[in-house]
This record gives sequence, structure tokens and C-alpha cells, in this order.
Amino acid sequence: MDADTLTSISHQLARLADSMRTNTSQSDTLVVDGEDLSMRLIYTRSDLIDTFNSMLDRAAHSVDAFDCGERPEQAEAQSKSQPAALRRGIRFRVVYDPQVFEREELTRAMLNSVRQGEDARVSTNISTRILIRDREEFIIQALERSPGSHLAVHLRSVVLADFINNAFAKTWESALRVSNRKFESGMLLEDDEVQILRLLAAGQKDESVARFLGVSVRTVQRKIQCLQRSFGASSRFQLGALSAKHLLVAQKHIE
Repeated sequence: MDADTLTSISHQLARLADSMRTNTSQSDTLVVDGEDLSMRLIYTRSDLIDTFNSMLDRAAHSVDAFDCGERPEQAEAQSKSQPAALRRGIRFRVVYDPQVFEREELTRAMLNSVRQGEDARVSTNISTRILIRDREEFIIQALERSPGSHLAVHLRSVVLADFINNAFAKTWESALRVSNRKFESGMLLEDDEVQILRLLAAGQKDESVARFLGVSVRTVQRKIQCLQRSFGASSRFQLGALSAKHLLVAQKHIE
């Protein structure tokens, strides 16, 4: 990002802030357009859904998303445009918060998306819902909103979308890599894997873990290596640090 581009975007963002302060009507949208940035505030759920679907329909190569699992009971679990986008060969990468598994309809939708070709991972380090299309435009959904405030922000900016996508990539790399088999079973981690992660996070050595589980040290080391691959951890120490953030318990089976 060069200085001129950064200055231009800063001025346009300032214009949006000024517009928001002076806007006293209850209009459905608030739009700021510029050469390098288009920003629109979304106030209604129908507008949000339509915008989501429009972005998926226009996707040319990739869609990346954070899904924190928070949405109204009546909201659609899977975008109606996603299956067609997946059939077109669009790459979907989605990082889910574990609370998605607390609602059966969201779990079913996630499993359907994985079956259709979505690449999914799990992380407890998700604080919002974000959808990024082709590193060109994105939606950030507000999780806490006061009466009359906007529901989401829709931005078109190659520079900002690329910045957001790079931030997504860092979370993606550290998220729990769950095999399709485990997604299908609804069991992200086996009981002994959870125990191993808890013991590693507590600083226990392999020998202590083996004694606690009643297995050989070689078995513990083999399981730790498998967990390192699942978490994308390069070392035992990193696995212990990641497990402290992303410790997930087994979830109920969803047919």
C-alpha cells in the first residue's frame, strides 16, 4: 500500500464517519463511493443475505470466511448460492468457532458444505463473521448492535480486502485441521486426544502422560505427532500452546 492510496482510503473513511454522524434518517443503507473504496452499511437481514448470495454468485476463484456461529434462529444455515459456487470450482475456506456445533441446524449445514467441497477448520479465536470474495470485497458482520445501528459493513477495496485476507490466512494456518471423517462423525477430538492436550497444556512430559493414560510412551509420542499435524504445529511446545487456545471437546454425533 503506497502513501497516496493509504491517504485516499483514509479520507474516504473519514467521509463515512462524518456521514454517519450527520445522518439522522432511518434509511436502510448508507453508501460511500470513491475511486479506491466503496463502503456500504447494511441495516436489514434481508439485505445482508442478498449481499452474501450476490458475492458468492460473482466469485471467480475464492471465498474465505470466519463463522462464529452466532445468528438468529430463523436465519438460513447455508447460503443458497454456495452449492452452485462450489460446483463452479470456487475454493471455499471457512474457519468455524466450536459453538457452531451447539446448534444442530448449523452443524448439519457445515457438514453439507464439507461434503460439497468446502475446506473447513475450527478455532476458538473467532470473534466475528467475515466473508471475503476473491480478495476484492468483504463483509464484516457486527455481533453487538444497538437499536437502529447497522448490521454489517460491506466494503469493496482490493487493498483492504487483501489486508483482511492476510489476517484470515494467519488464523487459518493456526486453526485446528479436522479431517472430513471427524467432521462427518461430529467428533473433532477423541477422548484420549483431549486428555493429551490438557496434559500438554499443563506442562506434563510424555512419560507422565503415558502413566496417566496407562499406555506406552511410544503410543503417546505417536498420538502427539498426529495432533501436531492436525493443529499444524511445528513442535511439541507449539502444540501445547495451541491446545491451550483451541482445546475442543467431543461433540454429539449428527447424522
